[in-house]
Amino acid sequence: MDTIAEHDGQISPLPANSNGSVSSPSPGGEWEEKRQPLKRRSRPEKFNPTLILENSGSVARDHLASERTFLAYVRTSLAIASTGVALVQLLTMSVSASASGSLAKPTSREVRNYAKPLGATMVLFSVAVLIIGLTRYFSIQHALTLNQFPVARVLIIAASLVLLILVIITFTILVSV
Repeated sequence: MDTIAEHDGQISPLPANSNGSVSSPSPGGEWEEKRQPLKRRSRPEKFNPTLILENSGSVARDHLASERTFLAYVRTSLAIASTGVALVQLLTMSVSASASGSLAKPTSREVRNYAKPLGATMVLFSVAVLIIGLTRYFSIQHALTLNQFPVARVLIIAASLVLLILVIITFTILVSV
């Protein structure tokens, strides 16, 4: 398959080699080979798990930073889920401890009614954080291949507000015990 190149105002065909590279004239008149990227059309490009890039400039550093950011989303998700489970356990254990004659202060029925829904909300929020991290990872990978970077201002503000509301509700419930 021949392609066309323009060099110093002259149009000339570029012969394609059998290995997928295209030869083109350099400014000195010699011919250089440039590799053409292989494209697969079977999966959407944005969520393609197999991506091989040439390591030039800061490509590897940027993609490794994106992986570290995804792992931070995973750690945050696990911490939020663990907090939800611990909250439910804390409020239900104080009820069982008071029934066995321990010195623990019994939990009121209102607090027990809020424990499981609040814990479930925190676990669901942790799943949402994990999904957000996964989609953000693939969108950043796709954007980096296009030499772009999407900034996530609204996402960070929304996640911070939801987490702030959950912390305020949790603190209010724990203080009312």
